[in-house]
Amino acid sequence: MSNVIQFLESMGANAAMARMNAADYEAAIAMLDADQESREALVLRDHSKLNDLLDGRPFMMCMVAAPEEKPQQDEDVPGDGEDGEEKKQAE
Repeated sequence: MSNVIQFLESMGANAAMARMNAADYEAAIAMLDADQESREALVLRDHSKLNDLLDGRPFMMCMVAAPEEKPQQDEDVPGDGEDGEEKKQAE
């Protein structure tokens, strides 16, 4: 794993590190064993350039497809036959 990715991972995992002031953030990047372009992208917080330097994906999406839930046999579905109409009239 690259040092840049480890640095970003540690910032995400450590709340105190994520809240560093600008001077401390730049000092931490200066001590990082990474190429000059990566350090510049980190200082500028240029995620697009950093993504290109790390050969990241240009676009990523996560989707969840949940199946439709069907009512169970003992559930009353309004408007489903006489039982549903009787309960509506009772209310």
